[in-house]
Amino acid sequence: MSQLIVERAAVEPERPPGLLAVARTNEWWVGKFAPVLATFYATASLGQRPLLPLLGHLGLLLLALLVGAIYVSVLNDWTDLRADAAAGKANRLAGRSPGFIGLVLGSCVLGGIGFGRYFWQLSPTSGLLYLGAWVVYSLYSLPPARLKERGFAGVLADASGAHVFPQLLTVAAVGQWTGQAVPTLWWLAIGAWALACGIHNILWHQLSDAEADAQAQLDTFVCRRGVRFAQRLGHLVVFPVEVIAFGLVLAINYNAWALGLLLVYAGLEWCRLHVYGHRPTVLHSHRRIVLSDYYQFFYPLALLASQCGRYPTDGVVLGLHLLLFSSYAWQFAQEGRVYLLVLGRKLSAGRL
Repeated sequence: MSQLIVERAAVEPERPPGLLAVARTNEWWVGKFAPVLATFYATASLGQRPLLPLLGHLGLLLLALLVGAIYVSVLNDWTDLRADAAAGKANRLAGRSPGFIGLVLGSCVLGGIGFGRYFWQLSPTSGLLYLGAWVVYSLYSLPPARLKERGFAGVLADASGAHVFPQLLTVAAVGQWTGQAVPTLWWLAIGAWALACGIHNILWHQLSDAEADAQAQLDTFVCRRGVRFAQRLGHLVVFPVEVIAFGLVLAINYNAWALGLLLVYAGLEWCRLHVYGHRPTVLHSHRRIVLSDYYQFFYPLALLASQCGRYPTDGVVLGLHLLLFSSYAWQFAQEGRVYLLVLGRKLSAGRL
């Protein structure tokens, strides 16, 4: 019987990955969407508005961005099929039929048109920002433009599509939904922070893929200018701008919880260093980026905690947020438990 099962497993074809796997949601769900939600919460907080009445709008924004993110992931993998094969790099669309790829991309475009029409009716600014993300990402991947292989233009396109346009769309939409006039300085702070984070992230991805991209003869910014130049750009220009812009975000919308959890994050990094020897880096391939966990977990949590203090019913939004990012929250809970155990042992042994 067991031999029959083994033989069947050997001859049965491997089931192709589902849509979420094809769209690589595990690679961008937390990194792209958690900061957008943080900007949603922060912009509502800036206007002293409760979040619970905005829950439907928040869901709509997430769906609109999700459709765009799936389109981007599938389009990028589709246009990279030949290059990935040349570099021996895995591609989730390998073996997929043109009909499947066309169906996914076509469905996303139709959904994007519907959401784009809604945002245009909400305000022309919102509509243009939503459209902007689709345009730059199409130009990033598709020939003849294919900005991905045009040096720094590709870096700017990826940063704009993944961070700048979604973040500014969030500011514009929340302003319309709450009826508040969003301060110009808030727009500038969020835009600068998003641009710096976007450039930071795409440089990290290009550094991590540098060997495969060079083998496939892709003319990305890192392949064109070199690893050392990209790292110096990140250390000396991009990261300082990112920190200054985020500091301005915190200054405009002062939040004691955000500062408190920043200290908690610093303590977490201290524990990682002293327990495992893991040090965060500003920009290094395949290494954790400093502040990324704060932006993606602690900062949104701080904003929600502050909102719950003003509007207790916003606890519903807090619960839903933790549910959306439950695996991330569970990871930190488990990590914190390990550090507490290590700390307890050292205290009992008198080594602290």
